[in-house]
Amino acid sequence: MNHPVKLSALALCTLLTSACNATNPSDTQSDTGLRVVTWNIEHLAADNTKGCKPRTQNEISALKKYASALEADVIAFQEVGSIKALENIFDKSQWQLIISDRKDSPSYTCRGNGLTSTQQKVAFAVKKPLNVEKVIHHNQFSDIQVGLRSGLEVQIGYAGKTLDLLNVHLKSGCFVDDYRRSDKKSCQLLAKQVPLLDNWVESKSAEQANFIVLGDFNHRLTAPYNRVSRDLYYPDGLANKAPNNLSKATFFNANQMLTGCHPYYPAPIDHVLVSNTLKPVYVKGSVQFHYFDNMEPKKMLSDHCALSIDLN
Repeated sequence: MNHPVKLSALALCTLLTSACNATNPSDTQSDTGLRVVTWNIEHLAADNTKGCKPRTQNEISALKKYASALEADVIAFQEVGSIKALENIFDKSQWQLIISDRKDSPSYTCRGNGLTSTQQKVAFAVKKPLNVEKVIHHNQFSDIQVGLRSGLEVQIGYAGKTLDLLNVHLKSGCFVDDYRRSDKKSCQLLAKQVPLLDNWVESKSAEQANFIVLGDFNHRLTAPYNRVSRDLYYPDGLANKAPNNLSKATFFNANQMLTGCHPYYPAPIDHVLVSNTLKPVYVKGSVQFHYFDNMEPKKMLSDHCALSIDLN
C-alpha cells in the first residue's frame, strides 16, 4: 500500500494516515492517526567518523531517507550520542529532539574496529506541531550501575488527551526465559530494572492512563513463559499464581506475533507495549518492522530495524 500522506495539523494534532502493511484496507485504514516508532539506531554519533559505528556521508544520507520513509510522528531512539547526532538525521525546524540527561559513562574500546565508543542514550524525536507537555528523566534505571541506560518519558498532548510514552533500553546479555533463575551478572542487573518498569506500568494502569512502553528491551518478551512479560502482565506480583490467565493484564504487546527483522535473530527484542485504554484507537494489524533496502547483516544501516504502530 501507499504510505500515508501527511498534512499540517492544529494543536490537537489531527493527522492523516493509513496503515502501511494492511491486507484489508477496511481493517487498518483510518481518517486520523498517529504513528509511533521505536528504533535502536546503533551508536549514532555527532562525528560520523567516530565511535563503534562510523558512517560515511552516503550512509548518513541513507539514514535520512529511511527515517523520512517511516512517516513517523514520534520516534523513540536507543544508542544516540547527543542531540547533535540526531541533528545529522533530523531537521530541528521540523522535529522536537529530546535526549536523556544521564551523565556520560566511561568510554570503552569498540569490538571489531578498535575505536573509542561514544555515548549510548535514549532519545525522542517528536514531529512538530505535536505538543510535548512534559519530559521525565527516569535515571533510576541507570543509577543501578554506571553504563546502564536511563528511561525517558514524554507526555504528549494528542486529540485532547495525554499520551505517556516511556522509552527504555534495558540491560543486554540476559537472553533466558527466566531471568530470576540465572546467576549471570547481566540477569542480576536486569532483575533490578524490571521492578522499576513494573512499578511504572502499574502506576500508569492505576491512573487509567494512555501509555506506551517502547524500546530495546534486550529480552525476548514474546517467547512462551518469558518471566519479564509475566512480571509486567500480572498486577502485584501475581505471575506465579495465575501463569495462564491474562484477564487482568492492563496492556498488550503489539508485536507479539511478529518475527524480528535481523536475519540472525528472529526473536525480537524491540517491543511496543500498549495500554488497554488505547485498544479502541490502536489500528489492528498496523504493527510492522521497516526493513532496510539492503538486509545483509554487515550492510544494514543499523543492527535493529525500526518498529512502528499506528493509532487512529
